[in-house]
Amino acid sequence: MALTQRGPGQIHHGECRECRTFCDKLIEPRGCLELRCKFLYSYHDPLSGSRFMGCMNKVFAAEIDIDLFEDAELSGGYGGIKLTGTPMPQCQFRVEPSYEGAGPAYSCVNPKFFDCADDIRAFDLRDAIA
Repeated sequence: MALTQRGPGQIHHGECRECRTFCDKLIEPRGCLELRCKFLYSYHDPLSGSRFMGCMNKVFAAEIDIDLFEDAELSGGYGGIKLTGTPMPQCQFRVEPSYEGAGPAYSCVNPKFFDCADDIRAFDLRDAIA
C-alpha cells in the first residue's frame, strides 16, 4: 500500500498543520476527573470485569481502562490523549509540537490554535503551574 500525505480537507479539530511544527491538542483525562466533568462517563464491562471511562461529547474518542489509568497516575501521570472533537471551555488541554526546528518554516502562523474552539481561553499548560 502506498503512503500518502493527508490533504488540507483531512485535518482534524485537534491538529494544526499550517507550519512544519505540526501541533496536536492533547486532552488531559485527569482534568476531566478533577473538574467532575458532567460529560465524563464510566461503565463496568461484565465480560472482562474491567471499568472504562470516556467522553460523551467525544472530545477524546478513546475509552480508558480506569484501573490502568489509576496505576499510571500513581507512577507519574497518565498524560494526554489526542483531541478528536471540539473541546469545550472547561476542557484541560495542552498543545504538543510534533517537530522542533528553527527558522520561519517552524514559526507559528496560527496562534488561535492554542485557544479553545469558542474563543474562550481554556486551561493551558503553557502557563506553567507552580
